[in-house]
Parts: sequence; structure tokens; C-alpha cells
Amino acid sequence: MMTGNLSAAPLDRTAKWVTVLVVLTACAFPFLPNMPIYVALLMPAVVFVSWLFSVKGYTIMNYALTVHRPFWDTEIVLPPDAVFRKEPEITKGLMKTAGNSGLFGYTGGFKNKKLGSFKAYATNWKHAVSITSESQGLRVVISPENSI
Repeated sequence: MMTGNLSAAPLDRTAKWVTVLVVLTACAFPFLPNMPIYVALLMPAVVFVSWLFSVKGYTIMNYALTVHRPFWDTEIVLPPDAVFRKEPEITKGLMKTAGNSGLFGYTGGFKNKKLGSFKAYATNWKHAVSITSESQGLRVVISPENSI
């Protein structure tokens, strides 16, 4: 098992475009005529909450994966049989089940034929690395900038 600090990969093209478009839309909402105040406040809140859950980097140490976010860390226990594997074709048949598909990255629940259901803490699908454990049913995808 590899250990150490890993930077998250830069946002991929899709995530950059989704982020820019949503942020610009959220900034424009308060200035649209006849916009109800709750709608004008809802969009910036969605952007802010999505940013709070964005991924800044990872640490793998002592059988634990720590996902670094802007104000807190999420820790995932890695069993001894955890397998790290590059996933260059992860987007084939990819479906979001619950989460964020592009605003500041890809976080939450996703599913594809190869991995089945998994949790993503990713910023760039081209850098996707799966961490799986058959004994614990663990399926997590991260996207470190440098290969594992």
C-alpha cells in the first residue's frame, strides 16, 4: 500500500465548465427582474455548499485514506486487502446515484458496470484510481494528481 500526501488532480474540462457556468448563473440570479429572494439566495448557497465538499487532496497512512476538504477531513479506513487500481475508462456507463457531477469536482455516489456502486472523491476522471476491498465491500474512487 502506498503512503503519503497526494494532491488532487486539477479539475477536468467538464468540471471546469460546470463550475464556471453554475457560478456565473448563481451570480446573475440576484440581478434578474422579479426573482424571488429565496431563489436568489438558493443558488449561491448551492455553490457554497458544493465548494465545502470539494476535494483538495488526500493522505494515505496507517491503513486510512484521508480526503482533505476546505474546512474538514473525511477519513476512510482501508482494510489490509485494499487494492489500488487505475481506472482509465471509469466514465463508461457511469451514472450518478447521489452526489455532485462537476461542480468543483465529482463527489458522492456513482455507479458503473465495472465497479458497481462506489463513492467518489474526485476532481478529474482521467486520473481516477479505485480503492477496493472485497472483504469489506469497499469501493472508493479518488483522483490524485500523480499516479499511485
